[in-house]
Amino acid sequence: MRTVHRNKATWMELCDEVEQHLQQLEVHRSELQERRGDESNSCLKALAHYFSTTADVIDNVAKAGSEEDGKTLLSIKRAGMAQMEKDEFGRYREMMENAWQAYSIEVKRLIALKVKDVGDQLEEYEKADTRAMSVRNPENDDSMFRPDSMIAYGDRVDFCEEGTRVEILDAIRNWATSSGSTRQIFWLNDAAGTGKSTIAATIANEWLIDNRLAGRFFFSPNSRTTQTTKEFCRFVANDIARNQPSLADTIQDEIKSISSEQHVWFDIQLQRLIINPVGKLEGDKCIFIVVDALDNCVLNEERVGLLNSFVRHLPSVLHLKLLLTSRPVQDIADVLASSPLVHGSDLQLFNVRNSHHPDVILYVEKRLMSISLEDRAMIIARSGGLFLYAATVCRMLERSRHRTDILKIISDVGVTDKLEQRMDTLYLSVLKQALIDRDAGGMIMSVLSMIIAAYQPLSSNTISQFLPGNIYVEDFVQDLGGVLKDGHPDRPIKVLHPTFREFILSNVDRANGFLLHSAQSAAEMAYACISTLEHMLEDDLFHLIKPGQSLPRNDDIKDVDLLVHKSVNAAERYASAFWAHHVAASEASQDLLSRVITFLSRKYMN
Repeated sequence: MRTVHRNKATWMELCDEVEQHLQQLEVHRSELQERRGDESNSCLKALAHYFSTTADVIDNVAKAGSEEDGKTLLSIKRAGMAQMEKDEFGRYREMMENAWQAYSIEVKRLIALKVKDVGDQLEEYEKADTRAMSVRNPENDDSMFRPDSMIAYGDRVDFCEEGTRVEILDAIRNWATSSGSTRQIFWLNDAAGTGKSTIAATIANEWLIDNRLAGRFFFSPNSRTTQTTKEFCRFVANDIARNQPSLADTIQDEIKSISSEQHVWFDIQLQRLIINPVGKLEGDKCIFIVVDALDNCVLNEERVGLLNSFVRHLPSVLHLKLLLTSRPVQDIADVLASSPLVHGSDLQLFNVRNSHHPDVILYVEKRLMSISLEDRAMIIARSGGLFLYAATVCRMLERSRHRTDILKIISDVGVTDKLEQRMDTLYLSVLKQALIDRDAGGMIMSVLSMIIAAYQPLSSNTISQFLPGNIYVEDFVQDLGGVLKDGHPDRPIKVLHPTFREFILSNVDRANGFLLHSAQSAAEMAYACISTLEHMLEDDLFHLIKPGQSLPRNDDIKDVDLLVHKSVNAAERYASAFWAHHVAASEASQDLLSRVITFLSRKYMN
């Protein structure tokens, strides 16, 4: 069972990754040929490079195995793992990911230039990205076995609707093209839900298309990696290497060098992985780094450290600029408010005194053309100009089975000038409309508890395995589409905005019947994980003991990783990885401690 607990890159994951990548090549080649033209040539070249890289990986892996088996993927899986060093797995995976990201960039450029319905096309390609870059079994989908890059690079963040946010987008564009200015940081700060991340994603995509994007990082509570600065420099550096190919070798050499060192301070990482390589770019064209939602970084000292490092080093590279978004939290403001490098801090996304809200009007009119003009006007009035409110209502109406009930609930609620109260009222409406069956209240709270407490996003199917008596999981997730994404049974569920987490974990008066306690939610997850493992674990889990022999060691089992991968589903993998974390995060009642002791004595220590 030591293999079940390993959360590192394994042989099987690498082989499955190769298989999934190869399956996507033919699909993407066909799509490109349908749009064949001058603009698609770069995509075809990137695709050819990606295919060549994948073929090289297959050849190198095959050489590590027995020559007599031949170079088939099945034989590669059975090849001698012991003959390959651990860092080789990571190197091969990085080769494929870099080639895939380079190809994805060209695809997005082509889509933006050639396809009118950008949103639908991006969704299709993002699904392909998820399948191709996944290292998990596609039949047992769970985000703990997918790259964090999907979240860190903001691949799932919506773009601004055409015609909206024109003033602020133009302000950023003007700052970006201004020459001779020493203001290298554009700080877009405003309250939660005012559209900062959407603006950041839109601008980042424009710079990507124009070959002016260096790198990006979207802080988010949906992934442990994007709640801290620990992996920030590595993620941004890899993005720079893909977007600015002339720097790729320099950056990869530095990443390898830093990875071999025990501890490297953030400031030094930033200088070696980002500042110094970008400083070697020839020409005077500005390139840009996008850092979104810095306030989602959970440690104040890490936020301050990141900002101080950028303020210290940016003046040495005048052709590098930083677009930063955040709420106006005090520790961020203390660093940036007095810095001569900062521009844009006085811009306002949300003005409660502006009763017209043309951007929200345009957004709602485009998203909800299928409902009556009267209902659209009601939603616009209730939003009071707050984009998060309008977007949440639009998603609810687009996904829920109870449109009439939703419209009635929203129309019965008044408007307040306080943003937090406005969103709280809407979140209560979202939750109430999902409770059409009043007897299902406990079940919906159990589902929400698991979504909020999970260390990695879980799919509906995984939650159903943890809650075998809850028959409403998929229905609840669908009806909560205003605050959750995405709801397909095999895809990980994400909380769309941090304010919903804050609301549901706040206090009794604010959550008004839907309050979750983090320690209690952790305990429920611990019980579910332990119960799953109790049913799963047995003395001879994979029926390996032969008559007269004892249980073999993992190292003595042929194809042990393949055996585990095929036999252990997503819920069991999650439980194996995180049961102890949930026990530690709970308030560890006597009952839970007794359950843990019994579990360990029966399943681990016998």
